[in-house]
Amino acid sequence: MYLKKILLLLIFFIFISTSAYGVQTMDAKKNAYIHNNKGLMYLQDKYYFGAIKEFQIAIDLNPNTQASSVFYTNLGNTYEAIGYYDLAQNCFEKALSLNVLYFDYYLKLAENYKKQNIIDEKLTEFQNKEYYPLNDIMIGLLYIQKGYVTTGITILDDFCNKEENLIITEGVRNYIDKLVKEKL
Repeated sequence: MYLKKILLLLIFFIFISTSAYGVQTMDAKKNAYIHNNKGLMYLQDKYYFGAIKEFQIAIDLNPNTQASSVFYTNLGNTYEAIGYYDLAQNCFEKALSLNVLYFDYYLKLAENYKKQNIIDEKLTEFQNKEYYPLNDIMIGLLYIQKGYVTTGITILDDFCNKEENLIITEGVRNYIDKLVKEKL
């Protein structure tokens, strides 16, 4: 009887201990968001080295997805905060390549080109590319960044009229409305 109780207790503890050490799967996507959020906190605290590391970990955990475009943008913002505009450019370009229908990425990239004083070079590059409707967004933004606001608005407005059913068109229209209100 005594031996039976000890055996039952032993079996009971074995079951409890094995369930505590059960197999857990790592959710890389969830961990990427955690690292991104940690990076945002570091960026807010101006701890740039930590922010860069956290955003890079987030990118490494969830590369080449639409969600990682946010991580690249945050990394680019961090590089801009410390004056590394060329590194920020790479991040913004990668973010845009992962999510081509999000207007703010175009705007960030055009502003970055202005900070590097390469607007004329990039404007020529986009104008010489094979026709792709979304390039008109960048061309319009580059004209605006260059100071030719009316020309830029006209190009963006033409884009909106040609591509009225795209998701990005609403963002472009909102930007045009904002510029027009500022001009008045």
